[in-house]
Amino acid sequence: MFFFIYSEIGDLEYNAIVKMAFEKMMFEKLQSEGYCDINPLIGRPRTSKSEIENNLKKLNSPLAKVFAGKYATNTEELEEIMLPVLKEMEEKTSEKINTFDEYIYFAIVYYIFQMYKSVDKKLDCAKELYRTWNEHECEYDIRMSNGIVFDYATVEVNFISSINQYVDFLGQIRKKDSKLFFRGHSKVSYDLKPSLFRKEEWLSNERKMYLELMSKCPYEFERLESHIEKLAEMQHYGLPTRLLDVTQNPLVALYFACESQYSYYGEIIIFSQNLDSIKYFQSDTVAMLASLPLFTKGEQLQFYQSSFMKSPQGEDFNDKVERLVHEVRMERPGFKSEIRAEDIRDAVVCIPARKNRRIENQEGAFIVCGLLEEIYGDKKYNTLSNMRLKQDNKKTTICIIDKKIELLNELENLGINKAKIYPEIDDVADYIKTHVNIPT
Repeated sequence: MFFFIYSEIGDLEYNAIVKMAFEKMMFEKLQSEGYCDINPLIGRPRTSKSEIENNLKKLNSPLAKVFAGKYATNTEELEEIMLPVLKEMEEKTSEKINTFDEYIYFAIVYYIFQMYKSVDKKLDCAKELYRTWNEHECEYDIRMSNGIVFDYATVEVNFISSINQYVDFLGQIRKKDSKLFFRGHSKVSYDLKPSLFRKEEWLSNERKMYLELMSKCPYEFERLESHIEKLAEMQHYGLPTRLLDVTQNPLVALYFACESQYSYYGEIIIFSQNLDSIKYFQSDTVAMLASLPLFTKGEQLQFYQSSFMKSPQGEDFNDKVERLVHEVRMERPGFKSEIRAEDIRDAVVCIPARKNRRIENQEGAFIVCGLLEEIYGDKKYNTLSNMRLKQDNKKTTICIIDKKIELLNELENLGINKAKIYPEIDDVADYIKTHVNIPT
């Protein structure tokens, strides 16, 4: 683990909760993905104290008391206000501090940065934090552009604010020997992971959620033949799954990056896949990964651990995952017992059958995630980041979206709008009523 030495925040720098907050908000994403957006932390856009206080109250956090008063103006005030509350937080919770809600970490860092009144001073503070951290992580070359902090050695940042600029950018990144897939995020700070992996309670109850939805809504699933089709349907209706939505259409991804959170930068995440690595919905590998929700978290961990073990003579990995093999054969009788141990820890791009209009209109695809090492093990990297587009200089291509409202207007002229992206009748009706003049 790492941290910084920054004397201006006094004894707070040694507090375990404060250390964890800075790690979660500023260093973790930088370490795993090579970049992060600190604009929300320094108050761009500015968030009112009352809003943060109310959100903390909903989380039943003692930290709400900090935001009920004034911001600290110097180190002494900062320590006097925060240290007693941090001590109360440590005494109140029986959980480990790294299980706090992410908003609590955000509030801690945000409050500390408010000690500085100007954005320039906050940025200077951030630069000092990264400079000191970089002394301990010397392989990083930390740069900052418009509040985006990135490792210049591994990341290339591109800012997009018009369709023409976006089209030019796309023309520069096309490759003949691979296919690109896109994902739009309305905030750069969003983690690149499927919804299932965002909360431990969801991951621990994956099997229960899967079976509960199947049992309570059987008619919605009776036409679906495979686990991947069922997972896609569950994803469509908002159940956390191990699928990550992507699209083959870069304009659709741009819409997703712009459709909300207008005060924040959006982002287009670009994945590049060799043509022979792309799977279709009938793939044996996809069938195997999509069968994992039928097993408990404990059983999945056993599969994961077995994938690293060297088998004694006469026993191989497929013997250790016999129940998984059996489940795949229930769906695909011709499936052979030939699961490669590394495949169960992998993530693959799957082009699904277009069995609903949303997938069709969005030109949708999925990244199907197996037992990823950063989730089931102790690896610090992000497996999905390894799938991202890298230029000839080996740098990962980062695409930051600015001027969202203007871009949405340009997309409207190209026929990319809410009615196109969300073709269900309620969404189309909502689009129509906001885009036509109704006579009075």
